[in-house]
Amino acid sequence: MISFQFGSLTVYAYGLTLALGTILALLLMAHLPRGKQLRPGALSWFALTGIPLALLSARLLYVLVSITWFIDQGESYFAFTHGGYMLYGAMAGLALAAFISGRITREKPARFLDAAAAPFAFFLFTARSAEYFAGVGLGEDIEAWFDPFMERTYFPTEDPSFFLRFPFGVKDPYGYWCFPVFLLEAAAALILFVILLRAAGQRDGTLALKFLALYAGLQTFLESLRVDLELRWGFVKINQLMVLPALAVIIVCCILRTPKENRRASLFLPYIIGALLGCGVVMAMEFALEEKIGFLTWMRSDLCWLMMGLGALLIALSAYRLICRTDTEASVSGSL
Repeated sequence: MISFQFGSLTVYAYGLTLALGTILALLLMAHLPRGKQLRPGALSWFALTGIPLALLSARLLYVLVSITWFIDQGESYFAFTHGGYMLYGAMAGLALAAFISGRITREKPARFLDAAAAPFAFFLFTARSAEYFAGVGLGEDIEAWFDPFMERTYFPTEDPSFFLRFPFGVKDPYGYWCFPVFLLEAAAALILFVILLRAAGQRDGTLALKFLALYAGLQTFLESLRVDLELRWGFVKINQLMVLPALAVIIVCCILRTPKENRRASLFLPYIIGALLGCGVVMAMEFALEEKIGFLTWMRSDLCWLMMGLGALLIALSAYRLICRTDTEASVSGSL
């Protein structure tokens, strides 16, 4: 991990980048239109409660999904400097901060989350970029990937030297060149930031739901590319499974936000089926990568990941369109 010495103080580039990303996200939130629409002092309360709650919740979720390891190792929840956080936990912490800040300032919690949606995507961009300094967020060994005898790709080569350089590859702690998955995640977060800057929402909470839909859907694919810092139950990656509770939150919120007279199955089912179909594709391809499905063993890894990427897009777009559709239904009903 890259660090700098200032006298007796050691400053880690990873932590410093995260801190700067947090500050920039808060400044963005204060200067973007939705942040300016909050009541005076509301943003200060959200920052005051959101930063510690996001940190504590991110740690708590990590501990809960790894509880067996924590018990076996005797690791403490409060060992914050040892690492171990989950972004979904941070999101839950921000949602709780929005609720608390809303009670204090009499502002709608959903308005805090809408104002935080694009800035949080920007924070994700800085957080993923910072993984370069920590030497994490890496994918497959590049030389092994292109090795014709490994049969990992449909485009093998005996001389992968072109890819043994940044940004195609970065060295892991052992000196092997690996694919920089963190760069793909950073690029996805930046694209998400731009989309949210341009996205519209008729009702409070729409932008926050759109962020959750796009992030959860795409992360099912991006998480599969990682080979380090994996949280697993068996061979199933927990960060991929988190798309299911995320979709449940989106569906429940969309149903509750839709006027009762407009709650018909035809409004929700096509998008729910599309999202679940995408989940099925992602799951099938994850099984195929682990060679758990006999009739799919002919598929090499790059084809599996191509299909998984399409499945992830289907999840994200189905959930996103459901949010847009129910948002429009609610606004039309309210104008009648």
